[in-house]
Order: sequence, then structure tokens, then C-alpha cells
Amino acid sequence: MKNNFKETFNGTPILITGHINPDGDAVGSALALKLLLDSLNIESTVAFDVTGELPSNLNHLPFNLISTPDKDVYKTTYVFDCGSSSRLGKLESLVLNSEKIVVVDHHIDPTFGDLQIIDPKAASTTQVLYRILIEEDLSITQEIADCLMTGLITDTGRFQYSNTNSEVFSIAADLMSKGSNLSSISENIYGSIELDALKLQSKVIERIELDRELRFLHSVVYQEDYSEFKTTPAETDFLIDVVRLAKESDIALLLKEQTDGSFKGSLRSRTDFNVQQLASFFDGGGHKAASGFSSDLSIDEIILNIKNEIRKQI
Repeated sequence: MKNNFKETFNGTPILITGHINPDGDAVGSALALKLLLDSLNIESTVAFDVTGELPSNLNHLPFNLISTPDKDVYKTTYVFDCGSSSRLGKLESLVLNSEKIVVVDHHIDPTFGDLQIIDPKAASTTQVLYRILIEEDLSITQEIADCLMTGLITDTGRFQYSNTNSEVFSIAADLMSKGSNLSSISENIYGSIELDALKLQSKVIERIELDRELRFLHSVVYQEDYSEFKTTPAETDFLIDVVRLAKESDIALLLKEQTDGSFKGSLRSRTDFNVQQLASFFDGGGHKAASGFSSDLSIDEIILNIKNEIRKQI
């Protein structure tokens, strides 16, 4: 079924964005569309609400294409990897004031958007975007392929999460045939970590607590840790994948304290348990294997609520 994605390119000026502090899937999708529009001589702006800096393990992407919105109103806005407008951060009002909002995502039931192109069974938003580009015969250059591959790699955890299926591998193979360098992208994302951030890993491991009955473990990063270990929040996204390694757990949570005292939570599932439902308790989002949320509650309150929600599902 045709989505008529190309027809939406006529509504200029165009803004491209995604959720606050974008991950590889959100920024990869956004930059893939930016590169496509540039090739078609269609002007567009890519912007995100970023606290601090984008993580250096994604710097193989063309970060130079990301800028600041310079218009009060955009006719068309493309939103990637964002199931709720509240996760747009400071850009929410600008996006909602657009004449047309196109949401491309793999989250369940987005709460906004005039045109929604959604597949909650897809492993990544870049997978959904890839299908669109193929369906509508839009060119995928080597640079675009790298952007799409980045989303595949990050949202499947290097093709290890349960959302990895044969289609994911078929897409990855096709992107490689178009010039994407899987090994170098994977090395930059997962194989290159700043030494100071790596040292922080030991502290996070020390703080791990395990509920053996619920097979749930969690740890935390405090604001003071960034100063002590001379690193930044953007360089510590990999820590949730360290926490989730324990064989005794099926569900892992890493809480990161924010500058205002609130917490950002990253959830991972090692089984068929749906952590998106846990994130939704806090109005967060994501997908079955990996989700996130923000909360003003204390650590103890967050953990108590998550444990209660786990009990409802098991």
C-alpha cells in the first residue's frame, strides 16, 4: 500500500526532528531524510532538543547537517522515532504548529501526526523508512545507507535483541550492497568508548541491585559521577547494555540523574517481556525490547512502581 510519502515533500518549509536527546535510530532516520531532500534540491532543517552534546559514538553520521530552526512556522514537519509530542522537548510547540505533521515510527499508537507511517513490529524506525524509500523508488546513497544502518544496529543491539528477524538482516545486506560499512559503524558505536566513561562502568556495576524473584536488576548514575569521572551523559548510553548482561535478570533498568534532580530511565528486556509497558507507566515510550522514560519521582518510588508493574505482567 502506497504511503504517498513523496507527495509530502511539496509542503515547504520543512522541519525534520525526533525525540529529545536522539539516539542512533532517531538521528539516523532524520539525517537520512535530510540527505534525500538535499539530493532533490529541497531545502529542509534538521533539529533536535539536545541536552549537552550528541554522543561521540554516533559521529560517523553527518552531524554538520543538524542546525537550529530559523522559522516560526513550518509547513511540513517530519517526526521520527517519537510516539508522543511531549518527547519532542523544546521543539514540541513548533512541531505542533506545523500545517502537516508526518510521523514515521515503530512505536505503538503515536498520539499525534496528520500522516502516521507506523509498524510496531519493526525493529527500528530506519527499517520503516527504508521500506518507504524502496516502495516509492527513492534513491539510497552510501551516506543514506549509513544513516539507516545506524538505526538498525542501535535498536537491535548489534542484531542481538529479540526484535532482530530475517527482514532486518535482508535490509542490512542491501544497505551494505549500497556501500554502508557495517563493521566500521558498529565499531564506532560499540567498540570505541572514552576511557573516563569506561571507568564509570565499574561504579555502575557496584551499584547493581537484583530482585531475584522478579529477575529484575537496576543501577544508577548520579550527576556527581560525571564530574568525578570527567565524562558526560552523552558518553554513557552504553552502560545499560553493561547492566543487562547479568544472567540472573530478564529485565534491566539504568537510571540517570538529570541536572534538575529528575531521572531518565533506560529499560532492556532479555526475554519476551515487554518493557515498553513499563515505560508507559511513566508516559515513556520505546518498543518491546528497549524503552525509556523520564520521572520526577525518587529512585525508591521509581523502583517500587516498576516492580509493581512487573508483577502485573508475570
